[in-house]
Amino acid sequence: MIVEITLLILGGLGNLAWDLTGRRVSARSRRQTRLARRRESLPLPAADESATDPFAGVVVVAPPAFLELTRVTVEELDRVVDHFDLVLLRAEAAESLISDIVFIGGEAPRERGRELLRSWLASVDGLAPDTLEHLRMLGLPDLALHDALQRELERSHWPNAATSTELLEATATELEAAVGLLLGFLRTLGQGNGDPYR
Repeated sequence: MIVEITLLILGGLGNLAWDLTGRRVSARSRRQTRLARRRESLPLPAADESATDPFAGVVVVAPPAFLELTRVTVEELDRVVDHFDLVLLRAEAAESLISDIVFIGGEAPRERGRELLRSWLASVDGLAPDTLEHLRMLGLPDLALHDALQRELERSHWPNAATSTELLEATATELEAAVGLLLGFLRTLGQGNGDPYR
């Protein structure tokens, strides 16, 4: 019994050390690969004072508060997806090692992703009907994100949702797709002012 407890403690400490070093390096590498595949990104802040907001003229089409919330949602969802790079590596380790010694930690980013989608969809519901219809013609992805949120809520009720690599990867893919849809929508809005995207 003492030998088993000692082995679990040593395994846990070894896993923690690997989590703080090797796994984080691998997660950064995954992130760089994922970002390289993306077609759009939010514009970087300009270095000079003469730079203008690429969305300054869009307020005619979309309310400024909604536009700002969309930008913040994209940035926050992107951070959640980044966190999933590490979560997926942990889940893979838990499936190949003794799962008791690997902390996966997938619930917090998963809940944050759901919260961000809910908040953004609630703001869409608050738009005037004519504005909503016009924004949908410009590619507003509210219906697609509503479906994605429903799929994620269904996945979260599965008994192994917090530990299954397959389910966690499905969530990460869904959130990455949401980032892509929102970036595409922002790109369409920004094109009226010139394309600020690379």
